[in-house]
Amino acid sequence: MKIIFSDHARAQIFRRGITHARVLDAIDKPDNLETSFRGRKLYQKKFRGRILEVVVIEEDIDLIIITAYYL
Repeated sequence: MKIIFSDHARAQIFRRGITHARVLDAIDKPDNLETSFRGRKLYQKKFRGRILEVVVIEEDIDLIIITAYYL
C-alpha cells in the first residue's frame, strides 16, 4: 500500500503546523476509524489532548490523504 499526500493535504498540513509523522501515525495506529460520505475514511488519533483527524480516500491499494486537521 502506498500513501499519497494530495497537493491540498500538503498545503493544509503545512498551514496548520501538523507534521507528516503525526499524519502517518494516525493512519498506522488510529484510535478511531470512521466511514464518511463518498467512501472517505476518517482516521482519528489523540495527541496531547487534541484529536487529529485525517481524511483519506482509498483507490485500489493506495491511500490518498485529502486533508488533516485537529478537531
